[in-house]
Amino acid sequence: MAGLGGGGEEILRLASAAFRAAAPGRWRSAPSRMAYHAIPRFYRCRVRVKRYNLPNCRQTRAFQPMIQPQLSFSGDPTGPAYEGWREQFCRQVMGTDFVPVGDGLVQRTIAPAILPRVRLSASYGTPMSFVSMGTNDELVIVASPNSALSGTMGRRALNIAAGDLTIGDPSIRGARVTQTAYGNFQTALLPRKALLRACPNAEDLIAQSIPGAMPITSMFLRYYDLAHTHADKLAPTELDAVSQHLFDLAVLMIGARGDAAEEARTRGLAAARLEALKSDILAQLDSPALSLSDLAAAHRISPRTIQLLFERAGITYSGFVLEQRLLRAERLLRNPAMRTRKIIEIAHLAGFHDVSYFHRAFRRRFGQTPDDVRKLAGETN
Repeated sequence: MAGLGGGGEEILRLASAAFRAAAPGRWRSAPSRMAYHAIPRFYRCRVRVKRYNLPNCRQTRAFQPMIQPQLSFSGDPTGPAYEGWREQFCRQVMGTDFVPVGDGLVQRTIAPAILPRVRLSASYGTPMSFVSMGTNDELVIVASPNSALSGTMGRRALNIAAGDLTIGDPSIRGARVTQTAYGNFQTALLPRKALLRACPNAEDLIAQSIPGAMPITSMFLRYYDLAHTHADKLAPTELDAVSQHLFDLAVLMIGARGDAAEEARTRGLAAARLEALKSDILAQLDSPALSLSDLAAAHRISPRTIQLLFERAGITYSGFVLEQRLLRAERLLRNPAMRTRKIIEIAHLAGFHDVSYFHRAFRRRFGQTPDDVRKLAGETN
């Protein structure tokens, strides 16, 4: 399972530059600058682990890695190139054996992202079986939005419909999850002890289906996407908060009880909802159809709940929308490629359809008119 096996806490900026272009759909916006820095750091971690098993620590230089493994592979699975990638990256780094399914060429692109409490791995490619080497004691949430999953977890059969999720146990050597069709595959590794404290029944759900249509599951997947996409841009304190929120959503989805559930709802669910709302607002900022009622209907919550979420964050819903539209307008005005566009066009692109209001709001926010900002940007370029 890409992410089912070993991994390491030092893989912190992951995903090859090719991933963004190669993986359509859900993972097209995944982080793309992490891989180059992550693998050497991960191998330094593995070198340190080996030191403590040596009778003479002065010998550790012999363990310096000679080859930096690649995150992705595309080509013939029967030759030495695939076997090298499979050994150096899949087995040694991921703690998982990657077994091709069917005949033909293999394509697999992997973009991991490490947060303080959760390790994420988004991959994309041809059908593949991910077989645990039994080196990891975490539990893993597994999903594929466009492929059914099959396999076994010890004596438990695993059959999961596309879009649904399940829990895997990578501590079971030989545990297998097969992505049966071309597409995306995503995992979230969670600390077993912490998860069982919040969800004592988590191990009972191993290999069982978690419906993707449930609202909390949908929220988990959306926040997973946001966390994976922005992990390489966040400061440590922000990463810590995002990690906690994602963990909270996971325990609610699995079925936390009592105080653990209440804490996860008030902390993680609220934060995840707010980030999902912000993401949707930014995606349709230029649309005249953007409205509080439509946003509430799309997220299956009340308009008042949205207003309260923003108020608890120290801003109103309308204030957030206005601020983001003004910031977009200011960026467009400074963009040399937009210099020939009229101010009214810039206003519309930023979501303003009352140009007089746009001018007033812009001047209040920036202390300059849109024309002033454009002229100043032209002088400095």
